[in-house]
Amino acid sequence: MSSMSSMSDMQRNIDVIDKRPFFEKALGFGLKNGILDQEKCRAMIADAAKGTVQVAAFFGTSHLHTDLENARQRIVNLISLYLEHTYNGDLQKAAESLRDNTFLSHSRGGNEMLKALHALPDSTVFGDTKGQGLKEFQDERTLAKPFSLSAYRKERKAREETATVIAAALWFADDMGLERAVLDFAGAETVIRTALLVRLGGADEFPNRLGFAKLIATVRSDSAGNGKLKFPKQLLDDVPPEYRDVAGKVRREIEKHDALADPAEALDSLLNLVELRYFVQEGGLEDVDGFDALVSKEWHEVTKGKEDPYSRLTVFMCIATGAKPKTTVSDTEARAMIRQVRQHGFDSTAVAAFIRNSAPFEIKDNLLSLWEDEFLPDAQEYLVDDDDLKYARAMKFLKENCNIKVKQAAKEQK
Repeated sequence: MSSMSSMSDMQRNIDVIDKRPFFEKALGFGLKNGILDQEKCRAMIADAAKGTVQVAAFFGTSHLHTDLENARQRIVNLISLYLEHTYNGDLQKAAESLRDNTFLSHSRGGNEMLKALHALPDSTVFGDTKGQGLKEFQDERTLAKPFSLSAYRKERKAREETATVIAAALWFADDMGLERAVLDFAGAETVIRTALLVRLGGADEFPNRLGFAKLIATVRSDSAGNGKLKFPKQLLDDVPPEYRDVAGKVRREIEKHDALADPAEALDSLLNLVELRYFVQEGGLEDVDGFDALVSKEWHEVTKGKEDPYSRLTVFMCIATGAKPKTTVSDTEARAMIRQVRQHGFDSTAVAAFIRNSAPFEIKDNLLSLWEDEFLPDAQEYLVDDDDLKYARAMKFLKENCNIKVKQAAKEQK
């Protein structure tokens, strides 16, 4: 607003129902009802002229007509936001505020609202940088995308809730002695999720990957009776009241969506499914080895640490023929496998089930491909050959693909 003509225009349009900024509505209401007089209007015009130049200089230049016009609009938007929020849309009180306080104090009030909103976190990720800097935020929200009252309040509510989630996560971290420095780029919800699980499992610190796997195993074991995960209500008794709603919401999310007590889900598959939802500390090599051994216990017992394709295919052949799985078989055992295949075929379903239930998650698909796509088609051709009466071609194939001890070695062991 830069002249008395614009002021009189507003006055003439008092009774027009439109989408005018709230400031203009309050101004019109004040003039119509004698709350504002001409002297106050002249003071506002003088203040507006001074403020317009200052705002234009802040966002661009105070010499270009376009920047001055944009600055005028910015001030109107700021005052509108401040008045409508402060007086909850009450035109009488807003007009009285225009009468009793300076024009620029209202625009400053609107700007302080934007600054306070921007200072609130817009992400629950620790150490995450804001999408917009303060000036960029002010630039957009005073001109290109000014807040309506409802949009401002919605955004403020969302950011306040985000701040509460972060504060709750920090409380749980402090409660368990976790250094805040390790939280960078971790989601606050993941910290709360893990803290609740640690409490449920009776542990007392944030786990590394091995500890997390053990924690899940413990929780699954405790819930084995009914397959449902339930947190006792008293688990949150010591949580400050202001964080209980957040913790309760995360608790319900775990119970409803994480399927931690589902007996049909193998431990390693479950861990792969939910691990990113939790905060898990970095561990050393021993953590990796221990994790693999825990989640793929049967696999490691059978393979004895041998991870070459010959050892793996030997194990699969044993399972496919009903023999005890081993990474190396004797000549005699190999011939028995061939006889079994010729009489009953390959029990490929058993091999696939062993891989799905026991092998490390990250190599399951590769192992299935090794057995079903690479080995089995050739094995069916070479092992089920009725013309190969003495098993010569079949044994040659097995020795090329599996670990077969020669007869002499077998005798020496006996």
